[in-house]
Amino acid sequence: MVIAQLVHLEAPKGPAFPFLVLFVVIVAGPMIIEKFRFPGIIGLLLGGLLIGPHGLGLVGGGNTTVPDLGQVGLLYLMFVAGLELDLRMVKAHRRATAVYSTMTFLLPMTFGTLAGFAVGFGPSAALLLGSLLASHTLVVYPMIREMGKGDDPAVATGVGATVVTDTLTLIVLAVISGITVGNSGGFEIASQVIVGLIALVAGCFLLLPVFARFFLGRFGTARPSRYVFALVAMLAAASLAEVFGIEGIVGAFFAGLALNRLVPNEGDLMERIEFFGGAVFIPVFLVSVGLIIDPSVMKDPETLRLAAIFIVACFGGKALAALLTRPFLGYRWPEVGVLFSLTIPQAAATLAATIVGFDIGLFSTKVVNAVLVLIVVSLILSALITPVFTRRLAVRETSTGQLGRRVLLVLGGETQLRRGVAELAQRLARSDDGIVLPVVVAGENERTDESSWRQIEAMLVLLGIDRSVGVFIDDSTAIGVRHAARSFDCTAVVIDDPNGAFHDALEDAHVAVPILFVSGLTSGHLAKGRVQSNDGERDSGTLLDLTRRLAGSTATSPDEDHCDLIVQPAGTAEPDVGDRDVTFVRVLSGGD
Repeated sequence: MVIAQLVHLEAPKGPAFPFLVLFVVIVAGPMIIEKFRFPGIIGLLLGGLLIGPHGLGLVGGGNTTVPDLGQVGLLYLMFVAGLELDLRMVKAHRRATAVYSTMTFLLPMTFGTLAGFAVGFGPSAALLLGSLLASHTLVVYPMIREMGKGDDPAVATGVGATVVTDTLTLIVLAVISGITVGNSGGFEIASQVIVGLIALVAGCFLLLPVFARFFLGRFGTARPSRYVFALVAMLAAASLAEVFGIEGIVGAFFAGLALNRLVPNEGDLMERIEFFGGAVFIPVFLVSVGLIIDPSVMKDPETLRLAAIFIVACFGGKALAALLTRPFLGYRWPEVGVLFSLTIPQAAATLAATIVGFDIGLFSTKVVNAVLVLIVVSLILSALITPVFTRRLAVRETSTGQLGRRVLLVLGGETQLRRGVAELAQRLARSDDGIVLPVVVAGENERTDESSWRQIEAMLVLLGIDRSVGVFIDDSTAIGVRHAARSFDCTAVVIDDPNGAFHDALEDAHVAVPILFVSGLTSGHLAKGRVQSNDGERDSGTLLDLTRRLAGSTATSPDEDHCDLIVQPAGTAEPDVGDRDVTFVRVLSGGD
């Protein structure tokens, strides 16, 4: 009693306590739910329910801070989805992607729209329901990639279909949202949406890359500035979309696609984007979704009935689309199963469109809860069946298909790097959707110029090589290169070697991967250098494959004994080559 009279206790006020509760859920929710072998996303949704107005009330219904931050998380989720898409795989399998994308969007869209009409939805709500059921999120793709099947054609087709289905879903969302919220007629709304999409495409895919290259090239060494620039790009695109009455998530997704080539998936900037997204923004969005879950509605028979209808429409459409790949694309049963498991998870675009539909009054709380049931079921089912079908995929020969997976770009102790050499390394890496790993290699007594590392990093970032320069100081440069190649598990090495010092030092080093020594860069399109194969001997197959990846023309293996390989661009006189010299086509900035 005495203590109670002396100390006056009050309930916490201000933002500290809600944020404390929020981040406790973000930390504890996934950890607890994953012990029961459920995806962590379910723990975040249930955590939001627990602390929300329909649970313990720790974050009340009047709180706007968490929902507002959740909206930023929604933009972030779609931005990262655009960044992570493997556009190279989409291009390589564009025919199969086009066929399957059409089927995996139209069939669930049709089934979902009919289901919407069957449960009494109006045209706008039914079309929005159909479009969100047609989308999918690549939740299980990391699992497939870890099992070594990420380059399978069926997997590439499913990944490519994500671009089409998510983009079409967001476009349908933009049109439906504009018609529902706008006060103008249908023609005016449609015209505004079309003009807005044109402006958004121009802003994201024409202007944004130019600004990105300028900013990253000028301020590329400031890592915090690079990350903030990515946020500015996301928010600017979202704001531009909203100016024309289009949902901001469309702009965020387009911004991610526009920066896809400039932000490598294994680069430093992407690592920071994924870190902050996975640690803060995206979990906050998922918890904010949990805040609107009403258990009394969730267990309502009507909610369960809607959920059952949505599951049948979504899974039925996706299953039929996967089955049709057998007659249309000649896929085998394991590939059909992988496509189905890849495209049934409903998360990012589905959740985004559902929340927007709820905000504009097209969906009720029961519909939102029914979609959440669909999401949970799809995540659990896909996590269970993906390993089963993936293990049955045919084992593909790797032979020369991984030369550009991890390319080591070697600089000497003086840390000088010519732009053309970096472009060659980047071209080789892009041939396998790989990464370039720049390192400084020097002997014990060699001087290293640390001040020039930062300038080189800025140039590399401008070329899309977003990695910090590593340093290897060893007994000799030969040992340093060998250790660096082994440490990074590299598949090829590119060395800027204008005076031939590296070539002489490494001639008998027996590095286990092919090495490209770039000596001369002419004023035209040619770069001359030497190639050492992985066994130190002549290997025409490896050299031919390396050169074809770098050249814009056909590479041929000559009959003469004085050289290993010559690449002859169209309209270029045959250059002089010496013993073991190879001439490569130089890749100009921004070109393929």
